[in-house]
Amino acid sequence: MRLWRVARILLGSCLVLYAVLTAALYWTMRQPLDRFGAIMRHVPGVAMAVLPFEPIWMRVRAGVLQPGDTAPDFELSTVDHSRRVRISEEFRNKPVVLIFGSYT
Repeated sequence: MRLWRVARILLGSCLVLYAVLTAALYWTMRQPLDRFGAIMRHVPGVAMAVLPFEPIWMRVRAGVLQPGDTAPDFELSTVDHSRRVRISEEFRNKPVVLIFGSYT
């Protein structure tokens, strides 16, 4: 009887700890990316295997654009930093294709 009580207390404590850590991860992901990175560099790698990192990330950082939606207007430097390009100005002159990803 005593063993079951200890087991229930231990299991309950683990569930509460898991919930608190998951809530902390959710809060961290809602921070601006520079702050998120500064916090996450202190988190041990095993936490990513235990906590639901990917489902929370996909929900928090999902955005509102859908395939086919008009891209929001933004401005970027050219690769050689010789000028700034605004997407709305480029779109008026010729078709624009946006490709996001990593080539590394």
